[in-house]
Amino acid sequence: MNIGLSLAAGGVKGFSHIATLKFLEEYNVKPDIITGASAGAIIAALYGLYGNSQIVYEKFSEGIEKFLPDFKTYTEKLEKSSIWSIFQRALVPIDQYYKFFRYLFERKKFSDLKYKIGIITFDTLEGKSLLITEGFLVDAVMASSSVPGVFSPLWIAGTQNTDGGVLSPTPVSEAIEMGADFVVASTFERKPNDFPKDQMELMYYIDTWKEIELEYVDLEKANVVIYYRIPYFWYQFNLYKEIYEHSLKFIYERRKEFDPRFWW
Repeated sequence: MNIGLSLAAGGVKGFSHIATLKFLEEYNVKPDIITGASAGAIIAALYGLYGNSQIVYEKFSEGIEKFLPDFKTYTEKLEKSSIWSIFQRALVPIDQYYKFFRYLFERKKFSDLKYKIGIITFDTLEGKSLLITEGFLVDAVMASSSVPGVFSPLWIAGTQNTDGGVLSPTPVSEAIEMGADFVVASTFERKPNDFPKDQMELMYYIDTWKEIELEYVDLEKANVVIYYRIPYFWYQFNLYKEIYEHSLKFIYERRKEFDPRFWW
């Protein structure tokens, strides 16, 4: 049986996926196939390289600490952006965030991975999700993490790519396509907490519900779904420690519910 693990998009919330990996390691469950979109792509690729959740945590957190001043700049831009930012191609140019991904993946390729990894991007020209399984990791993961309107899209294989979470928030279908017989999905509660107060919030509110509906289609194909409830925004990278600890507490408190010994 090929075990697949699908890691959802979610920015800094991706630290929850490291908690999932740590939990699976405790039960000696090794996924044969890992797919990821956006933040899930970062974790999938790092785990593919190192095969150890602790090393993934250290590498990802070191990257954030090293480039935290840049992340603070991004956060300020997001919080201060107005209706006029809609007319900008991106708030952050490629050269301002490329160094973060280069730090994480250097010149490593898919052929250097210990596991079968699939990185999902959104092909803006064809209007569909694209599954990438070869080439340089830095290109695929950076493209998958390029949140529309925030980061510039990237050109890969002759097409323009952006955030994999656009159509595949939790890429379960892609894990099955790659040969997974049993899929575990690690994702987040996405339901908005408050009703929108103005037209801008209404736009985000509607977009969130569209994302939820898209994700439901994929999650119905998963055998196990781990939902994390993270009360932070995706771009609050300074809170990565709290998110990781919160996620560990959540999954271990519900150990009986997610115990792999009862999955099959």
